Amino acid sequence: MTTRDDILAAAVEIFAEKGFDGASVREICQAAGTNSAAINYHFESKAALYRSVVELAYRSATIHPMPTLHDHEGDPDRALTEWISWYLHRILEPGGDAANRLLLRESASPSGALDGFVASVIYPVYRGLESIVDAICPAELDARTRQLHCVSILGQCLVHRVCRPMLEQLPVEPPIHEADLAEIAAVVTANALAAIRADHAARSRNR
Repeated sequence: MTTRDDILAAAVEIFAEKGFDGASVREICQAAGTNSAAINYHFESKAALYRSVVELAYRSATIHPMPTLHDHEGDPDRALTEWISWYLHRILEPGGDAANRLLLRESASPSGALDGFVASVIYPVYRGLESIVDAICPAELDARTRQLHCVSILGQCLVHRVCRPMLEQLPVEPPIHEADLAEIAAVVTANALAAIRADHAARSRNR
């Protein structure tokens, strides 16, 4: 590995744990076995290093391309199943733990160091889901309800990542945190489709 690689590897762990404001250049340098001059040389500033780290984290979390509606023309239910499975793998798959923690931290509490992070990184993922949900929803369903269905799907996935420490301590059998990705994906997909169809049925009765 090069000095630049060493700095990135150390920085992703420290930024994931402490965030942009809580991490110090000195701490990152010590973990990388280098000095602040190396960060200035390779990245120019702490903010520039942070941007590089987030870009690296995003690439490591998106090794597999996001499924789209176009991949399953005429079968939006299948497209939703594939998207949910892809998203769960992205946030729960072992190997990218620090990268995932960093992306979740930046999404939940933007540092201000990344101009346009939500628009350039988060929104395309959301928009991919939204296009699938739009294809499943009846035409008369309003935009706000469609958005809430999307957020509900994201929430059902993210709870297994963000709340994992709590899930590990729940005294239930079998342990919830031991559910595999396929089990979680099946339940989230079933819930999402049932909710959308229930919405449709309720509106049809009220006409």
